[in-house]
Amino acid sequence: MPPFTSKVSKLIILKMLERAGFDDLIAEVERPWRSKPYIFSVIFRGGKPLYKVSKEGELLSLKANEEYLFEVTVIGDLNAMKIVRSLTEVGEVEAFGGRISILHIEAETKDFEELKVNIPVGYVKLEFITPALLQLPLPMKLKEKIRVRHVLFPIPSLIIYSLARHWNFFAPEGKKIANMRSLSARSNFMLMEVDHNIKPVTVIYDERRRPRGITGWVLYKLHPISRKYVGTLLTLLNYSNYVGVGRSRTIGFGMTKVSFK
Repeated sequence: MPPFTSKVSKLIILKMLERAGFDDLIAEVERPWRSKPYIFSVIFRGGKPLYKVSKEGELLSLKANEEYLFEVTVIGDLNAMKIVRSLTEVGEVEAFGGRISILHIEAETKDFEELKVNIPVGYVKLEFITPALLQLPLPMKLKEKIRVRHVLFPIPSLIIYSLARHWNFFAPEGKKIANMRSLSARSNFMLMEVDHNIKPVTVIYDERRRPRGITGWVLYKLHPISRKYVGTLLTLLNYSNYVGVGRSRTIGFGMTKVSFK
């Protein structure tokens, strides 16, 4: 398999769409969008995400007659239904020299309104299932001169700003966040770290690229010092369960699991 296995899940979906005759959706998935409404996860085996972090060791491989899992997030109900239809009606494709069969499908639909968190929250636990590439915002005048920098600790403002930008790109007009920068700045004081187990990791993506990000988890205590922003903050964190955080989320980086206590 490729060293970062989201390429596998994407190829499976593209082949399923091709056999189902949804060529229009294939072209859309392959378009070089700035922000894509499609997110393809890495392959999971026994709950463990498969990607390489070192040149040493065995190549990644999928074994015959074993079950694996992957997830796809689609923003837009019509295209989501086309993908579900292709998986149920086709169910089997040839890829990487073998036959891949879809044995089970679980689908969940969410409206933007349904992402509100309506329970009392004292703590937020954020787990990074795949390496998150948290990027410092680049000054407009210096974008051509500064290399992209990934921060190796989950600073709340970077997480919230990343989520708010993604949310605003896809949310209906009445749901967009008008105060992204103010919200992200306040999040550093609303989310206070009380414990963490964060580990930096360098991923082998292909022959050339070696992005370095973070995995692990962090536990925040919620301080609702700006009650105006609490609901939006929690909604965005819940949104990350579906779209992840940081750069390259469309290819499986920054997959997250957020729980509220």
